[in-house]
Amino acid sequence: MLQKKPFLSAVSVLTIAMAMTSVAYGSTIAKTVSVASPAAATSSVMNVTAATSSVTSGGVPTVVQNSCMACHGLQGVSPDGGMFPNLAGQWKPYILRELDHFKAHTRADPLSPIMWGMVAPLTAAQTQQVADYFSSQKPASGHVYDPKLVAEGKKLYFGGLPKMQMPACMACHGTTLAGLPPFFPMLAGQKRTYVINQLTYFKSGQRVATHKGIMQYIATRLDQTQIAALAAYIRSR
Repeated sequence: MLQKKPFLSAVSVLTIAMAMTSVAYGSTIAKTVSVASPAAATSSVMNVTAATSSVTSGGVPTVVQNSCMACHGLQGVSPDGGMFPNLAGQWKPYILRELDHFKAHTRADPLSPIMWGMVAPLTAAQTQQVADYFSSQKPASGHVYDPKLVAEGKKLYFGGLPKMQMPACMACHGTTLAGLPPFFPMLAGQKRTYVINQLTYFKSGQRVATHKGIMQYIATRLDQTQIAALAAYIRSR
């Protein structure tokens, strides 16, 4: 059974969020090939080259076509329904980080076992190829379903909940919802149902392995109506 970690103070959360703005895109977390010797370097390059050359006539990596597209779409925009996230345009370091967590089973929520099975057979080169491909795709367009709910979500995103000691979402995910790798993903245009599910998992403690426990802290300050509002705003961008 997963154990809930102690929540951070609001000051700690804000300090961490601001400090993360200095995280470089090329974080060591995003590096998947460790070179210990010239022989190892040669072997790694050959493996990456072989994986990269394995593409369809349309230029789609075969690993994406065989393992990813059914749930996440051929260009990284998932089918209607919302169980699975859009990956198009997501930060490469964040994709690599989450795939690593799935492979190690440190990301554990009700839907994680699906991904555990999908990533288990992937090599480091294939994982890199998946991240390269999806991060280079055009992000999903925003869509407004409920203007009133979107407006409520926008207030939460930019203003937080001071009385609940909850900082604004923009502190980590930015004013344009572009996020900041490797810890904070792009949110713009993400599926409403997926966002609602993940915030609910954070709130209940079913999803862990997030940076410094920030999202668990945030989600426990939100009720389901507020979660729905945030999801509506995120989908609208």
